[in-house]
Amino acid sequence: MQTDRRSTTELTPTEAEWQAIRSRDTFVDGQFFYGVLSTRIVCRPSCAARPARPENVVCHHTVEQARVAGFRPCLRCRPDRPETW
Repeated sequence: MQTDRRSTTELTPTEAEWQAIRSRDTFVDGQFFYGVLSTRIVCRPSCAARPARPENVVCHHTVEQARVAGFRPCLRCRPDRPETW
């Protein structure tokens, strides 16, 4: 039986998610958010900030899940403001 890899709040990014983060893909904004473990900041996939090291990246379904996990919203991409999607 295959389990859903999206069943927890903090997940290692899939290859597709990592590629979206690396290419700053605006089309996936709002579908997932990524947190950087070393800074405890959560961003949109399209964030213009310097890319994090892959081993420091975790993904979240929502910004609220990231906040519960101890991350704060990025001041550059403002993932907590849906009007900018």
